[in-house]
Amino acid sequence: MRRIVITFFSLFVLTTVFAQEKNFKEFYQSNKDRAEVSLNIPSFFANMFISDEDTDEFGVFLKKSKNYKIMVFNNNMSSVQKDFQKFARKNKLRTLVRVKDGKERVTVYFRESKDRIKEIIVNVHDNTDELVLLGIKTNLTMDELSAMVEASTKNKSIASN
Repeated sequence: MRRIVITFFSLFVLTTVFAQEKNFKEFYQSNKDRAEVSLNIPSFFANMFISDEDTDEFGVFLKKSKNYKIMVFNNNMSSVQKDFQKFARKNKLRTLVRVKDGKERVTVYFRESKDRIKEIIVNVHDNTDELVLLGIKTNLTMDELSAMVEASTKNKSIASN
């Protein structure tokens, strides 16, 4: 009886381990050879190029970002876009925002775990066979993200007046 319980418990643990969602790193690793440009940049290096003005609005985000992965596709954009859409559905990425401007489309996805936003993925593409994917590993709460977006839109509206 004890063996049966241990066997079922082991199977349950293995099933939950293998059923976990994959992060953008997995997609990046499997598609970086198809990209025209693929960069994996640590946050401390990337944050050096962000102006002090932007640091005010995105300070919490920059402090809690760990890694940036950038991929640029030109020739095989449509097949990569389909693969990314499958990846997003399979891994239950949630859409934060979608923006359409003529032929250009920007979609921001996020992956949440235990009330923390663990990853933000930006998908930018148009109908001219160009696709840019940006994956950002983070550890934000939804309140921190909301405050950052609010501060950003507030400062933009003040600047436009």
